[in-house]
Amino acid sequence: MRYSFYLIAPLLIFFSCSLYIDEEEPDIFFEYTDFEVLKLGSSFSDMLITKNGSIIFLADYSNNKIIKISSEGPMEIQNYTLIGSHPSAMDLNPQESKIAIALEGESKIKIIDANSLNIDNSFPIPLMNVNDLIFMNDSILIISSVTDPACITLNINSGIQKSQSVLNGELAVDRNRSILYVATMSSIKKYNWDGQSFSQDPNISDPYGFIGSINHFIYEPINNTIFLCISNNEENSSVQHVYSYNANSMTFSGKYLTKSAGLAVGVSKNGDRVFIAPTDADNIGVFIIEFDCETKLESNYYLSAGNLTKRGLVLHTESSYVYTLVNIPGDDNSFEPYNNYLYDLQRIKI
Repeated sequence: MRYSFYLIAPLLIFFSCSLYIDEEEPDIFFEYTDFEVLKLGSSFSDMLITKNGSIIFLADYSNNKIIKISSEGPMEIQNYTLIGSHPSAMDLNPQESKIAIALEGESKIKIIDANSLNIDNSFPIPLMNVNDLIFMNDSILIISSVTDPACITLNINSGIQKSQSVLNGELAVDRNRSILYVATMSSIKKYNWDGQSFSQDPNISDPYGFIGSINHFIYEPINNTIFLCISNNEENSSVQHVYSYNANSMTFSGKYLTKSAGLAVGVSKNGDRVFIAPTDADNIGVFIIEFDCETKLESNYYLSAGNLTKRGLVLHTESSYVYTLVNIPGDDNSFEPYNNYLYDLQRIKI
């Protein structure tokens, strides 16, 4: 009996281990050269695209600069400027002649020329940890902070700053720039702008049902809709969709099921196509998901070169491209500060 035990035991171990041997090979391999990617290798906090789709601006958080990229023909860096400590958000004015940049590490707003990237002005502000800003017109900015409870306005011509009765959060404005939407951690607020001050609109969105972190927040003018990408890390409360709201009544108008929290969202010029960057990958890789705006159903999938990031998607449907920031596997170098989770710019034909 003892002999048979020592003989059988190794055989059991052998066969039990052999069950986990996987000799199948993938049918499809994707190489770096399979994607149209501009190598940048940095961490980015925000990105903008001009109305004609020819220029992209990136806020390089780790290297303290603004990068200007030409997207006509092959993507290439056209220019860059050192801007200051940790640019956290930026916005183009309606004329697309000026860019306002919020500096998280300096509590300053810098104004640069969109063509030359020369710094036109610098304004110290009383807010700490600035997280978003947006132009209400060509001269007045509304600025939000992560830690300060209320927003301020800044006139970039006169330098006058004014505290506003507007809660902090991620910011979006309507087509006429007369209504401000603020995505807080628990709901969306709506404020009417009279040219000098804001007054809160009685229409407020229903609470999300939890406290969340805002990844991206935009206004879409054709359907008069606001889109919200939000994440929540509480146990059993994982967000697996992107919210949309009617911008007039602030009523819930639907959700786009992405199976993981949305990181960024973009909408086509005619308003019928919604593109969402999800957090998680499927068995093949990470995809940008296209939804039909009316049905809220998936219509197309676009494979990205790597993992995605919040605020990291813009599109120009007239040229049939979506641009996204991607963290390509194996692209990180943990031996230097800020060298983890480095991103490049990918262009995807849609």
